Amino acid sequence: MRHIQRYFLLLANILQTLNFPGATAEIIFHVLEEQDPDTLIGNLGNGFLSPTPLQYKLLTHTNYFLLDVDSGNLYTTADKLDRESLCPLDTTDQCSLNLDVFISSPEHSEFTKAKLFILDINDNPPYFSELTYTISIPEDTAVGSRFVIDHFAKDLDIQLNGVLSYQLICPDNIFTLDQHPEFLMLVVLQPLDHETQSEHRMTLIAYDDGFPRLSGNTTIIVQITDINDNCPIFPANNISVTLPRNMSLGDKVLQFQAVDADDGENSAIEYFYSVRVPESIKKLFNLDSSTGLLTLFAPLEDEVTHYKLSVLAIGQGCFPAVASLTINVEKIRKKPKMELRFIASQYNGGISIKEDVPPGTIVAILDIIDPDSSISRPLFINESSPFLLRPSDSSPDTFLILTSSPLDFELRQQYDIAIIGNSTIDESVVCKEDLKIHIEDINDNNPKFSKHFEEILIEENNVPGDVILALSASDKDSGSNGEISYHLLDGDPNVFSIDSSSGILKVSISLDREKKSSFTVQVLAMDHGSPSKNDSCLIVVKVLDQNDNPPTFASNEFTFFIPEDLPYQGEVGYINVTDVDTGLGGDFSVHLINTTSLFSMGLDRILRSEGSFDYEKELMYEFWVEARDNGNPSLTSRVKVLVFILDVNDNAPFIVLPESNFSYVLVPPDTSQGSSVTKVHAVDYDAGLNGVITYTEYRETELTASLFKVDAKTGNIILKESTSSHHCGLYQLLVKASDQGYPEALSTIVWVNILLNQSISNRSYVESLIMMSRTSMTQESQVITLAPCPKYQSTNAPFTWSLTAPVALAVVSVSAIFCMAGTFLFLCSRRRNLRKKKEKPKSPDIEIPLKLNVDYCAKDWDEVKYCDPPEGPSPP
Repeated sequence: MRHIQRYFLLLANILQTLNFPGATAEIIFHVLEEQDPDTLIGNLGNGFLSPTPLQYKLLTHTNYFLLDVDSGNLYTTADKLDRESLCPLDTTDQCSLNLDVFISSPEHSEFTKAKLFILDINDNPPYFSELTYTISIPEDTAVGSRFVIDHFAKDLDIQLNGVLSYQLICPDNIFTLDQHPEFLMLVVLQPLDHETQSEHRMTLIAYDDGFPRLSGNTTIIVQITDINDNCPIFPANNISVTLPRNMSLGDKVLQFQAVDADDGENSAIEYFYSVRVPESIKKLFNLDSSTGLLTLFAPLEDEVTHYKLSVLAIGQGCFPAVASLTINVEKIRKKPKMELRFIASQYNGGISIKEDVPPGTIVAILDIIDPDSSISRPLFINESSPFLLRPSDSSPDTFLILTSSPLDFELRQQYDIAIIGNSTIDESVVCKEDLKIHIEDINDNNPKFSKHFEEILIEENNVPGDVILALSASDKDSGSNGEISYHLLDGDPNVFSIDSSSGILKVSISLDREKKSSFTVQVLAMDHGSPSKNDSCLIVVKVLDQNDNPPTFASNEFTFFIPEDLPYQGEVGYINVTDVDTGLGGDFSVHLINTTSLFSMGLDRILRSEGSFDYEKELMYEFWVEARDNGNPSLTSRVKVLVFILDVNDNAPFIVLPESNFSYVLVPPDTSQGSSVTKVHAVDYDAGLNGVITYTEYRETELTASLFKVDAKTGNIILKESTSSHHCGLYQLLVKASDQGYPEALSTIVWVNILLNQSISNRSYVESLIMMSRTSMTQESQVITLAPCPKYQSTNAPFTWSLTAPVALAVVSVSAIFCMAGTFLFLCSRRRNLRKKKEKPKSPDIEIPLKLNVDYCAKDWDEVKYCDPPEGPSPP
């Protein structure tokens, strides 16, 4: 509604603004229906004169037309015009559509209407409302008779396209068509006969007058109705039959059957005896009036051999048809007899013998009673069988029935033999005695398995009670001899079970391939005969793997010990892991979970080093290893790996005391024997024996050896004897601190300066002596003797030897320089040592920080003599 309101509002506004100085009348176009898209209908601008270009706008919404806004050309669209859809009620050529068009230019605007007449084309064929039209005509209709056909065709087109004419196609030319504007008439051209053809089918075609000419058709069915124009007739008028003398009452004698070509009630026939038939015959034979069936109604007379009678067939309005019947009665004869006497056991109307009876066994005796000698000799058995008919020696009318060959119940269980004797009177007649011989089964066949070996595949983790195989054995015997029961001959009864009657083998438990991958079961099939017979079948049950076991590590935790100097790619240890599954479930990969740059592991599952280790920094590494199989779903296992670092003797003892090779200690001459005058203390960053330190004097001299002793365990330097017999002076001991490492011990050598004097009168001088002695370092302990040390010598006693003044001055100068440099280096070293002490953990074997940033001499003397002077301040 909103769209319609907007449209009318827009139209009102346009009309208010339109200028109609010379508005034209409505424009009329004619267009044929069903035109292709973009077909030009006409131009809306014809008759409009404007110095400026015009603009065209289609105000009517339509899917059938397209207006060019610039040229004013009106075209068809993809939605084709269908006159019959647009104007379904129009019967004349007046189907039209109206369009509102707005034409504008800069000078003025105009509103006009276009009327389009949709012209008809012949696009619709004629059609009949019904596909068939049925009419009934009696068969006695006269030639030239006419029957109205109220069955016109329709055409949706108009004018000539809708004008129709008709044509009748009659294959046998029995009918023709008479056309009138208001009706059609069917004309009979030939005589009609219901009995010859009861129905005629014709095609009625309707044509229009359009171009191209179109047509439609329908089927005209003419049904020819029957009249009573035929009478009954007998196919044969003289009939003869022969009846047996022993015919029973009610038995059929003859079926009279007359024929009437008419249908329905016109073909009804009734049968009657002729008036000339005697009453005695009518009482002897009964005639059914509706069916014509003649039956025996009373017993035949013994002395009468034939009867004659006449029967009439009467139709409605017809003269009767007559048939004569002669009935001949057979002569009475005494029938021969065959009687059987059974030797074998009687069974179900016959005899029963076992299949193991030997050939030649008599099973029955046949006696013949033939007063008229109507049976010819010899008698015979009608078919090939393992039985023989042999005449008896005692009487020609007695025959013996005996076995002629071995019997086999499994080949055949019953024989229905017929003992036949031909008639001597009539070759078509035979005398026959039937004998049914049943063969009894004995247990002479073993049960048989179709296969004596079966291989069964079953997945592990099955549901207990699952059926794995249905065994079936066959036994050709019957009864209890053929009944079979199944038993497990071997195998674990707790694992498998078998139904004794059905042979269904089941698994009683849930199988585990990792415990047992296959089972062997032997099944015995036994029949119920006596004695029983049997057969066996070997069954191999293979258990298929499922991925039900994750990879298993050999240990709950792997612990490895490696030396700290293990080289790059050195073997740390083997991760032993297995998976008891098979196939993809047994294939697995092993990798590190918390990956560390220090370790790696390849496909061989060998853990290798990828970096360097330092026992003094890290004692142990802990990480996890995961094993993942390739099953679906994949299963995983994890294990902890501990790698302990073993100490290697890679650190020489580090001298803590004395602080440097330039430090010294003052020992008064009156120091008592056995006193500890100073101490050498070293630490070792290694552990165990690698960190156990012993102290010895390295290359001692006679003077130092007699005066001082180095304690091997503590490093204390002890005064061995009284100093009264020794000179005062500077004693320099070369002390070696050695660890107990294996395979090679490491050691560090340090100078211990002991000034044996009452006091230090000139400190600079002493330090210069120490400094000068380092410049001319020897390979053993040495002594710089000053003077004898009297027991109560003044502490200010002068040295017994002196240097010249220039030398003394030089020594003092050099000592001052070295003291300053040493003090600076010592302070820097202490600062670095303190920082490292905070960062480095203590070894469990020594309580002193492992690596101090101070110089020390290493393994042998060749290294000692080239050591740089250690850092540290000058002694006080």
